Amino acid sequence: MTQSLAEADLGTCRRHRDGQLRVALVDSLPLLRSGVETVVAADPGLTWIGAASGAPAAVELCDRTAPDAVLITSGSDPGWKMCELLTRLFNRMIVVVLIGPEARSAEAMARARLHGARSLVPIEADSDRLVTAIRLGVDLGDYVDPQLRACFGPVRLSTVAFSGKPLSRRELEVLHEIAKGRTAVEIAGRLGIGTETVRTHVNHVLRKLDARDRAHAVAKAFEMSLLSR
Repeated sequence: MTQSLAEADLGTCRRHRDGQLRVALVDSLPLLRSGVETVVAADPGLTWIGAASGAPAAVELCDRTAPDAVLITSGSDPGWKMCELLTRLFNRMIVVVLIGPEARSAEAMARARLHGARSLVPIEADSDRLVTAIRLGVDLGDYVDPQLRACFGPVRLSTVAFSGKPLSRRELEVLHEIAKGRTAVEIAGRLGIGTETVRTHVNHVLRKLDARDRAHAVAKAFEMSLLSR
C-alpha cells in the first residue's frame, strides 16, 4: 500500500527528533480529559503533562510544565482568545485545536489559524490521527487533518467574488504568511520588507479577494486554490 504524505512526514519527524513530546489539554470535560490522557500515555513518543480548565489555570500549567503542545477544543474557545493568549505567552509551544461541528467551516478554521493554532484535527478523530496531529503540528508547525481540508472547498470560481486583478508575487507571499497566522511584524521580518509595506499588501489582498478581513481572505484563497490544502 502506498504510504500517505502524513505517514511519510511523521516517519521523517521520528528519525530527526530525540526525546518525548510533552502534551497538555485545556478543557473542563472529565470524559474528554480521560480519553486524551489515555491516547497520549499509550504513545511512547508522548508524555502526558496534565489538564486545566479555563485560561488562568492553562497559563499556570504551561508556565510550570513547559509543554510542547497544548490541545484545545473549539467548543471551549469559541473566539480563539485562549488560543491566541497561549501562543503569545509561550511561543515555543504549539496549540492543537480539536475541531467540533460548530467550527467546521473554512472561515472558522482560518480564524483559528490566525489566532495561533498550528494543528487542526476533528474532535472525533481516532488515536492515530490525534497523535499525528500533535507530532506534525510540533515538527512542521503547520498541519490540517485531511478530513478538515475538505471543508475548504472546492467551490466554483464563479461563485467567489474577485476584482479581476490577479495577486502579485509579493501579495501571494504575504497571503501565505497570513494563512500561517503570522502578524504584520512577523511577516515583515520573514520577507525583509517594512511593516507598513506588509499592511499595504494585506489591504491589496483584501480588496482583490473582496474579503472582509484576513480570515475571510484566507478562506476565499483556499476556495480559489490560491493556497494549497
